[in-house]
Amino acid sequence: MHPPDAPPAIAIVGRPNVGKSTLFNRLVGARQTVTAPARGTTRDRIHGQAEWRGVRFTLIDTGGFELEAGRGLSEAVQRQVHQALEEADAILLVCDGQEGLVPADELILERVRAAGKPLMVAVNKLDHRLAVPPDFFTLGVEGPVPVSAIHGRGTGELLDGLVARVAPPAGVPRRDGGRQPYATFAIVGRQNVGKSSLLNALLREERVIVSETPGTTRDAIDSRLLIGGQPVVLVDTAGLRHRRKVRDPVDLFAMSRTVNALERCDVALVVLDAAQGVTRDDRRLVAKACEAGRGLVLLVNKWDLVKGGSARALAAAVRRALPFASFAPVLAISAKTGFQVSRSLTLALAVTRRMRRLLGEAECLARLRAAWAAHPPPRTRGRAIRLQRARWVPGRPVRVELGLAPASGLLPASYHHYLQKALHAQGDLAGVPIRFLIAEPPARRAASR
Repeated sequence: MHPPDAPPAIAIVGRPNVGKSTLFNRLVGARQTVTAPARGTTRDRIHGQAEWRGVRFTLIDTGGFELEAGRGLSEAVQRQVHQALEEADAILLVCDGQEGLVPADELILERVRAAGKPLMVAVNKLDHRLAVPPDFFTLGVEGPVPVSAIHGRGTGELLDGLVARVAPPAGVPRRDGGRQPYATFAIVGRQNVGKSSLLNALLREERVIVSETPGTTRDAIDSRLLIGGQPVVLVDTAGLRHRRKVRDPVDLFAMSRTVNALERCDVALVVLDAAQGVTRDDRRLVAKACEAGRGLVLLVNKWDLVKGGSARALAAAVRRALPFASFAPVLAISAKTGFQVSRSLTLALAVTRRMRRLLGEAECLARLRAAWAAHPPPRTRGRAIRLQRARWVPGRPVRVELGLAPASGLLPASYHHYLQKALHAQGDLAGVPIRFLIAEPPARRAASR
């Protein structure tokens, strides 16, 4: 499923709190990972795309390298670090220049060298004097590079060294992953509904940490894969909660990453809990996805815990609980057993195609006129409102521009909802959000010019 032509990858490793995530954000040119003074903020491995001097590559941010990891969450973090080392084509070891060289850095270097991959050392936090402390030269690694990730100093020299380690020799084609992603799907939901378990089930690997501890996922984690030859991006996100329930600044940053993922995705895969039903937080989250105008698929996870339920009854119950999202397909899944998890991506791709499809003006007008005739809108100033034109504009969301007569005619919000339901009734627009716009008459547009 993973693209074979992905660009070369560089894993960033080091002790906790040496500034790996800050350096990662600096090199990719975006605040992609959550950073905080608290130890152990980063848990999963985070991928980011970068380019320097014409060479594209992937950076992998990791949690703090612990030589003696405990059990549970700490053990899972270390598995993520070692998976990043296996996945990478080169390794960047980050050390703390303010603390100087410590025995843990030397022990980590021994472990990293065992991977047998090109290696580079960055000495971070040299904010006042950009010079490598002498003790780092005893590591036996060519050219430790002094950097200040927080100020961006020394990053050019660092990138020069990284590119030299991953750039293909002259005459060898670049592995630059030329195909652009066809679509981006964000996996969103409340805490502990099984979002990370779903991502792992879709990728068939432990891509992200799964734990019963609420708030395990903190970053929006992108994963690239191929579905039927189409390159797509899956984004795992932190569980959304009401702002009143968020007190930790790290959780606040994590939630902002989730909102950003909603804004940049094509389709939101909203995960619900079959054992708990649709909660108030679920309604708030689905409403946020609808307001963002993104395609929508509702996934009811933990279906293996429900005895004797039917898919038809489930869909009806979910639509009753979420009447404003009745246009979205509903699918029962089990991330634990793998039941119908691959079908969720098939549905998301189908929604993407529908959102990008151009519906002809004649067909769009015919559908709306049938609904108009069955239930006309309220009169304006005693005059009936007639539908003259309807233009379908693909996008996020899909927009339908209506030409009305008289031109001053207004349609109440309730009638907008009625037209939306009429368009969705045929089933070929399932999951597609639709907005109606009242177009200016051509004569008025010409006069305004």
